[in-house]
Amino acid sequence: MVSMSRGASLLTSRVVSLCALALALVACGDDPASVPPDGGPVDAGADAAVDLSAPLFPSDRVLEVQITLAAADWSSLRNQPRPSGGADTTCASQPTAPGYAQFPATITIDGVTTTNVGLRKKGNLGSVSSLRPGLRVKANEYVSGQRIGGLKVLTLNNNHQDDTLISQCLGYGLFRAAGLPAPRCAFAHVTVNGEDLGVYSHVETIREEFIARHFTDATGNLYESGGDFVSGGTGGFQPKTNSAAPDCSDLDPVVTALAAPDDQLVTRLGAVLDLDKYMRFWAMEVVTDHWDGYANNQNNVFFYDDPTSGKIQFIPWGIDALFTGRERTTRPYSVFACGSVPWRLYAAPATRAMYLAALRDVLDTVWTPSTIIAEIDRLEALLRPIADPGNTGALAARIAHTRAFVLAREDRLRAELAAGDPVWPYAAGTASCRINLGTITANFSTTWGTLNTYNVGSGTMSGTIAGVNVATSMVYAGAGSDAEGKGAMQLLGQLPDGRYAAVFVIVTNPANVTPGTRSIDLVNVASIMTFYDPATDTTSGGGLLLPGSLTLTSAGTTTGSPIVGSVTGSVIEL
Repeated sequence: MVSMSRGASLLTSRVVSLCALALALVACGDDPASVPPDGGPVDAGADAAVDLSAPLFPSDRVLEVQITLAAADWSSLRNQPRPSGGADTTCASQPTAPGYAQFPATITIDGVTTTNVGLRKKGNLGSVSSLRPGLRVKANEYVSGQRIGGLKVLTLNNNHQDDTLISQCLGYGLFRAAGLPAPRCAFAHVTVNGEDLGVYSHVETIREEFIARHFTDATGNLYESGGDFVSGGTGGFQPKTNSAAPDCSDLDPVVTALAAPDDQLVTRLGAVLDLDKYMRFWAMEVVTDHWDGYANNQNNVFFYDDPTSGKIQFIPWGIDALFTGRERTTRPYSVFACGSVPWRLYAAPATRAMYLAALRDVLDTVWTPSTIIAEIDRLEALLRPIADPGNTGALAARIAHTRAFVLAREDRLRAELAAGDPVWPYAAGTASCRINLGTITANFSTTWGTLNTYNVGSGTMSGTIAGVNVATSMVYAGAGSDAEGKGAMQLLGQLPDGRYAAVFVIVTNPANVTPGTRSIDLVNVASIMTFYDPATDTTSGGGLLLPGSLTLTSAGTTTGSPIVGSVTGSVIEL
């Protein structure tokens, strides 16, 4: 059994990670402000046939990345709040608010220095951070035509939602192994002005250079998530090329084709969407448990309208939440069908059979646990000197869950398939993306400065979540500043079966930790509930509190200040 004191930091880390993941529910794309094309030369004088970017994605080492910029600029960059709505160009609207600001910087990668680059923060609700911000480097921001290894833009993801650090590089490799266009990925040890920010994932930016590597004709339209292929829904998609005056009319034929009768669906949709590639893409989202992707959450995806074939192909993105094995109470594990495309395809017998065949084929040809485990071992060994220099086993402990997922995933999916075609129990629409598990209410009393302490505070809980009665008067409560400097409250209600109902609340601006009632809106206040089992040191089930509210009757952010109040809300499984 894991003692509560030993499990304190583990649970807090896990719940914070879950809370960050849940915030992605409302994220309609990772990045405000797309990167416009640049007419300048690509590394002038270089042989165009040589892939100058290959050294930026090594598989045998961690990139060493040093960034320098004015101290005041770095402070402004890292503390810049997430731009509020209107900063993205969409098919329906042009930006009405500025995105993240650019700052002049110098970057050195494995000893090669490039000056006068643009540096800005990146990230949306699930990954935004002031402690370790995600970073976007734009080589041509101040010097027209300047490139870094042939690339205009570098994307350094902060792994904020992935404490294993390996999900992106492992996941994109699996998508590529399935024969799908997917970004290259490498690890980067990042310092800014000498401050060690740890391990980032250097993920290939999906823009013109990526498209040119995967498609014969790179002049087509590239889009990012934000909408869906339903009448009136394509306006939310974000054009990333040809975006100065976006013409998104090429999306309309997909909407029209999805309305075709079952016996015409393959012919009509197959004329505008690469069905074979999509089936494989869909199967890979399911096998890797990309719950925050297009099929399950209408999120985190690019797609390209290929002028050569005249068909759209999907490209994975935002996969730092893979391999989690999130619990599903009413939906099969082997089908994700929240997006309009997978829902329609699964509803028709012929295309359902195509998907299930693609899923079985992916399990046969891509999902080889021994091979994947060997790759996990290799990635862990690569990262350990930086991520766990004392060889304490901390990194291995975090990665252990990924290994367990890989070993169990095929059996879980094949068991469902063996029982017949899995049933998708929901009609078209978003209801199947957000399952209401019940309502929870917790009253608590603690003091500020007790976060990560589990034998303090008191309170009560009530409610039923996914059939589990969480009523208890044995509640531990702590509060304080989290690693990002945000206000946080943790509540642990002990249940008769030995588990704990854990509720974690984040107040983005600690100045708002004051008496009063605030709505849980995912921006100013966020909350998540999960079950924690100290015997196995695992969390399971639960979800985001939405809608909900936080009420504080006594509050303050000086050490020892009373924190008294309540939180209530519906628990939504994503």
